[in-house]
Amino acid sequence: MADWDPDAARHAEKPIPIRTIKVAERDFEETIGGTAVTMPAQSAVITIPPRSGQVIDREVKDVNCVPGGVVTKGQVVATFLSKLFEHTVQQREAAVRQTKLTLEAYRGLTTSKAITILQVAEAEVNAETAQLELALAKRDLELCNMISPIDGVVQELNVVPQMRVGAGATVAIIHQLDPIYIQMDYPMERLDSLAVGQDAEIELDAFSQETFTGKVIRVAPVVSTKTRVVPIMLEVPNPDNRIKAGISGFARVKCSKSGATAIPSVAVIKKERKAMVFCVEEGRAKIREIQTGEAVGTGETQVLKGLNVGDEVIIYGHDSLNEDDVVNADWRKWTRRGEGSVARASVTGF
Repeated sequence: MADWDPDAARHAEKPIPIRTIKVAERDFEETIGGTAVTMPAQSAVITIPPRSGQVIDREVKDVNCVPGGVVTKGQVVATFLSKLFEHTVQQREAAVRQTKLTLEAYRGLTTSKAITILQVAEAEVNAETAQLELALAKRDLELCNMISPIDGVVQELNVVPQMRVGAGATVAIIHQLDPIYIQMDYPMERLDSLAVGQDAEIELDAFSQETFTGKVIRVAPVVSTKTRVVPIMLEVPNPDNRIKAGISGFARVKCSKSGATAIPSVAVIKKERKAMVFCVEEGRAKIREIQTGEAVGTGETQVLKGLNVGDEVIIYGHDSLNEDDVVNADWRKWTRRGEGSVARASVTGF
């Protein structure tokens, strides 16, 4: 058993027993986590546009939803009294007819040179302006029915029946929560493992007993230099709008990495900010500084720099080695060194 002791082996000029592995490229999966917060997939702010007619304010006729209620795309959220807008449309239709007749008359007079080309051009401008004003009046009439552009949940509803609202007023704010989006702070150092479409698992503070699954759908183009993270967006199905916007949590993205190298974490010797391993070169232990990445798999650490494919890394016995020690990596041989002495000790003891 004395041969197994590094100091005794070194003193007797015998190889120190070790175990090694060969560095090789392979594919592996890693899970990378970061803080996360939920947010709507999209939001819609329904407002009163600037007026085009003489009607200054709109009077609310009916309201067809409530705060916190669910609305569907195309559903009428609120309606306004439309009589004044109908009158404006009729007035501008008459103006269009009049400008068209005037333009036709002017064009007929050009053959007899009773009217100038400039007067005809002015009549054309008046006809086009009348058409534009009619289109704006029809838009104002259509907007007497305020329609939701998305499926979602009403966050704000700022009108009630018989209320008068002016141009620019916000009628309602609606958020789409199915699917729900989750913004995750992804570490900058692991961007090489990130791709759109990767699977993710999310744990939310409001649902401590559940784990939600989603996918990466978007990666921000800019990294935060202060926090060293890049915002990415995850999409999670949210039937019945169970998950609300603004909930914090933690997300994990499952990444696949090909052609990378990893060694058992027990082989890595850390001193201050440096990471080192012992390699076997021509039967001797040689210390080598390496650059490590994140932990991958179970008990493995990715190696970014310092090792090449085929290098022999010591994973057992390295904690007692010195630079240039003679080593024996044939573990099947050195594990049988003491078989005879152990047997003799057993017989003597008996």
